[in-house]
Amino acid sequence: MDAEPRTLPQTPPVAPTADASAADPQSFLSALENRLEALLASRLDALEDKRRQDERDALMARFVAEHPDYRELAASGALGVQKRANPLLDDAGAYFAARLEAEGQAHDAALEKARQDAAAEGEARTLERIRTKRLARTLSRAPSGAGRGEGTDPDLAAPEKFGGINAVLAARLLARRQSGDI
Repeated sequence: MDAEPRTLPQTPPVAPTADASAADPQSFLSALENRLEALLASRLDALEDKRRQDERDALMARFVAEHPDYRELAASGALGVQKRANPLLDDAGAYFAARLEAEGQAHDAALEKARQDAAAEGEARTLERIRTKRLARTLSRAPSGAGRGEGTDPDLAAPEKFGGINAVLAARLLARRQSGDI
């Protein structure tokens, strides 16, 4: 049997008889016209579908050529993940969604690093400010003495009047301890 595979819908063949066409030629021609219209429509639809598919394939090939990392994303499965998450996405949409997600993650990482750097810098400035204030407070509480332009203390100028040098120094040490300087 010499059967040719056909993808188009088949209508049962009508055996041409002299009686069918001779009895009602108008209905015979009408049925023949309907079958031809259906055959032409199905063939035109198939051609249009093939043209659309070829056009889509050409556009996709151009897209892949313009975006070299597309193949890597497709091979890694990132595009499949995007398509499963959003079934409305096609290949190009999944590519852009994956790129957007990757850029968002990179942005979040850069933002977190900037936050950590700012916190470390702020902490360093605060510690430096505290050290400066502590040093200023220490310098302002320093005992004044000769050489600082204020003159000499009377107890140090004449320690004999106050019980001797050891008594004067012991009294000054006790006074500093009570004031909290030591």
